[in-house]
Amino acid sequence: MTDPKIKILISAEINELLSIDDNFADREGVIILIGKDSAELLELARTKTPDIIFNSPSCEQDERAYCRLLKEDSRISDIPVVAVVDSTKLTDLNHVQDERPADVLFTPINTHLFLASARRVLGLAHRAFPRLQTSLLIHFGTRKDNLHTACAFNLSTGGVFIATGRPPEINETISVQIDLSTAADPILCQGTVTWHNHIEEPSRPEMPVGFGLQFTSLKMDDLFAIRSFIDNLESHSS
Repeated sequence: MTDPKIKILISAEINELLSIDDNFADREGVIILIGKDSAELLELARTKTPDIIFNSPSCEQDERAYCRLLKEDSRISDIPVVAVVDSTKLTDLNHVQDERPADVLFTPINTHLFLASARRVLGLAHRAFPRLQTSLLIHFGTRKDNLHTACAFNLSTGGVFIATGRPPEINETISVQIDLSTAADPILCQGTVTWHNHIEEPSRPEMPVGFGLQFTSLKMDDLFAIRSFIDNLESHSS
């Protein structure tokens, strides 16, 4: 994300779910605001005017009042709200359906899904992470024990574009293995297919045929390994 920094307002409950460390905001180039309860969330929304709000809606009376006041206050009614819900709680699901948030995330969540939702809702998907064009070999497949080899056309800490004439389906979960000089062991993680670049009428003509993959289970050590790999190559090319 680029300057000016994106302001993200979250509830204390979501902060606990994400286990955000002290360096997260600086590392990702965002400002994180945390409200301990519905009253403080509403006050922060009014005084800090965040770009987006993440909340865990419920059927509690003060929670319903908070959601209603967000919509009724003209100063903050345009701020998009992302609901983070437990899919096993039918009452909360019904509440979310009534409120019609900008996006819905189901627990468990991680920082990658959290930031991906913010970027998607705010229209920042294509500039969210610095991407490095590469010619790395990457191994991918729908099954961990049956991976195919292709070229990773570009790479970021958020995902990778894989050049292949046979892309998986959109929203399909894919396992990947990436071997980097900055990682002690091969990076093994999963991702979700987010878009295709078709051979006919490609959406990105400057890129090869293939698909974009958003990481969903990247470990922190692997994230830093990818970041170090990108930084090293960029410093050598400058």
